[in-house]
Amino acid sequence: MSGELPPWTRGGLSIPRALLEAIETHAVEEYPSEACGFVIGPADDAAKLDEAVREVNEADKYHRLDPERFPRTSRTYFKINELRAARAFEAGEQSGRPIKVIYHSHCDAGAYFSEEDAATFSNEGQLMWPCAFLVVSVVEGEVRDRKLWVHAPGTDDFTESPLTIS
Repeated sequence: MSGELPPWTRGGLSIPRALLEAIETHAVEEYPSEACGFVIGPADDAAKLDEAVREVNEADKYHRLDPERFPRTSRTYFKINELRAARAFEAGEQSGRPIKVIYHSHCDAGAYFSEEDAATFSNEGQLMWPCAFLVVSVVEGEVRDRKLWVHAPGTDDFTESPLTIS
């Protein structure tokens, strides 16, 4: 990925309460596995989020195929199909409705951005996908927290960003 990153990668996003509730419902439905998906919004309104798209967590599939290379299951890891993701990001850019957020849940853990998450989405200071990240904490089948995370340019770190619920 080259060039300037879009403004939503810096955070400060706004999400309708009903959309956040739909994402949280997905997280609860998938528990005790991690849920994952994309959040989309209009390119001409950088802060606005208005649609969620559920994705399949392929962690268990990869774990079954190669448990040495993929030692974690969907209980503690999520894996989105990279080809499908690349196509979705490209289609979003072309349609003027980009993916602005990748969301996933943590099971029986906080809404932090883990070292595994950081290693998956940043390499040598470069962000893998031009988006922010929403982590939903589900503990004992109930949503406990949610936090928006953004990449710190030039590093492999992520910092929490405000998420306005409207």
